[in-house]
Amino acid sequence: MKKEDVKEVLLQIFELQLDYQLRAIRQLQGKPEIEPTPHIRRGRRRQSLVDLSVQLLTEKRKPLHVTELARLLQQRFGRLADRDTLSSALAKKARQGILLRQSAPATFTLINSKEDNHDTT
Repeated sequence: MKKEDVKEVLLQIFELQLDYQLRAIRQLQGKPEIEPTPHIRRGRRRQSLVDLSVQLLTEKRKPLHVTELARLLQQRFGRLADRDTLSSALAKKARQGILLRQSAPATFTLINSKEDNHDTT
C-alpha cells in the first residue's frame, strides 16, 4: 500500500472516530441529533479482479491460464487472488458472453482478440 493511501485511510478512521465521539457528547448533553451528512467517498473505486484480469488480457493480447493471471495480479497490482475464485468469476463472465471467453480449461482470452478464432453462437 502506498504511503498516501495509508495516510488517507488513517485520516478517514480518525474522522469517523471523532464523529462518533461528538455524537456521544451531544447525546449526553441532551442536544438533538443533527441529521448526518451523506458520506462522500473520495478517490476512485477499487477495481475488481475481473476488471484487472481483463486489463492484463488486453495488454498481453494472448490467452492466459488462471494461474498466470493470479501471478500477474499479485506482481502488477499487489492483489492476492485465489485461483479458484478468480477462475469462477472469469468463467461466469465467459458464460454470459461478457468481455472474454474460455479458450481452454482455466484459460481465458478476450472475445474480440486475434486469438479468438471461434465463431460466436
